[in-house]
Amino acid sequence: MMTVWVVLHQLPLTFQASGPCLIVSAHDVALYDYDVATGQSNARIVLGEKICEGTLLRGLLVHSAGDYSQLLQSIIGWSPATFVRVMNADARKMGLTRTHYVDLTGISPGDQSTAGEQATLAVNLMTDEPVVDQIVALTHVALPYNGVVVSYTPFIGVANVVGVKSGFTNPAGGCDVMAVKVTIGANTFLTYAVVLGEHGGNALGIAGDAALALSRSLRPSIKQVRTPTGVQLEWTGPAADVSP
Repeated sequence: MMTVWVVLHQLPLTFQASGPCLIVSAHDVALYDYDVATGQSNARIVLGEKICEGTLLRGLLVHSAGDYSQLLQSIIGWSPATFVRVMNADARKMGLTRTHYVDLTGISPGDQSTAGEQATLAVNLMTDEPVVDQIVALTHVALPYNGVVVSYTPFIGVANVVGVKSGFTNPAGGCDVMAVKVTIGANTFLTYAVVLGEHGGNALGIAGDAALALSRSLRPSIKQVRTPTGVQLEWTGPAADVSP
């Protein structure tokens, strides 16, 4: 998610726009081959292929194509070290004091964060970048040389789940940042639930189940309250459960 945040702050984009493009180089293909050989999440790329920012964001957010993040870095023109430095600087600006990045893809055990800070990042990303809100709600997307690929975000498109992002590595386990659309009376809003570190035979599915259960547990504590200025929503659960 932070990779996307940095990209969109350098290269703003609307949902309909394609954005700047690049031609896939032999170096890009070599990085892709490494991702495949080491079992990292990827989408196929081909030497000489023209691919644009909008497609890369769709592949990265919907299908967790880690090699697409490397192509986005190339479009910006930064080195990997510069990109990671900006990621960490932006994390500090958001107040994410327990978050640290060492690469673009999140694959390294050196990438660290907490559930609360990933929730903050997700809210900022979905609020400030409407294109992300639209992309992560997609259940599938067509990518060049890959055909139609599905979203790896558990429950996307059902149970009012509209995003945001999931991920898995052996050290981190199954992780899911889930946005769920909730309607109470005339008010529609998003709730966010983050589950990290699930392990087992279907770690990503387990994380999705836990995130959905957590999201549903929030609903009874959100009430319509009549005030002198009209009806508004209030959190009626424990104050410790609310993040500023």
